[in-house]
Amino acid sequence: MIITCYQCTSDMEEVRTDVFKCPFCGYQVRQLSLSPEITQADIEAAAANDIGKGHVVERVKRYNWPIEEAITETVRKHEKHGNWPEIAEKNDIAKHTYYARVKSGWSHERAATDKVDKKKTPYSKRGVTQC
Repeated sequence: MIITCYQCTSDMEEVRTDVFKCPFCGYQVRQLSLSPEITQADIEAAAANDIGKGHVVERVKRYNWPIEEAITETVRKHEKHGNWPEIAEKNDIAKHTYYARVKSGWSHERAATDKVDKKKTPYSKRGVTQC
């Protein structure tokens, strides 16, 4: 396929199957018509596999997945913390405190179960007392 540069009217080189670049002026263009069409049957097959339409469209259009793989590969669930934030709230530990503790290297269990030391407030650390 020959595509002519919009700026200098010379023939463009194919960088990838959907990207063309002019060797003279450096102008790049992406051809969007090469992406495969997603049919209603594909959407229904994905729904049967518990994959939403948005995931299928993003996988095919944005990440260039084959349609067959986009409708069959399960969506990863990120359960990094499990139910530890809820346990922390039951122990009167705020969620943001729990997340800050885990981010600073605490284990999930310790971050969710160690009580908050009320004496260590930001004001007492700076030597200022609360009124």
